[in-house]
Amino acid sequence: MLESSFGLGFFLKRPKIESKEWIVYFRITVDGIRKESSTKRKWDNTRWDQRFERAVGSKEDAKSLNFFLDSLTLKINEIKTEMMYSGKTITAEKIMDEVLG
Repeated sequence: MLESSFGLGFFLKRPKIESKEWIVYFRITVDGIRKESSTKRKWDNTRWDQRFERAVGSKEDAKSLNFFLDSLTLKINEIKTEMMYSGKTITAEKIMDEVLG
């Protein structure tokens, strides 16, 4: 079944303990219902571009994080496409369950 809206975004969340590095989260939204989870990665908030939802810079650590986020995006889109072709109802919770295992 085709969903009417789908969104995927990455953002930083401040940790409870004061730190320069914030936790990278991802959020899946399907038909207005949101589910979010941690990527288990940390990143310096001064080196993050919220508009592009990616790490800023050309250093190896930024390239590595951006590659990881691109890979996660690809995995989520593959899961969504597979669910669509098999005729399953697409929900944020089902996609999140598949991503997290």
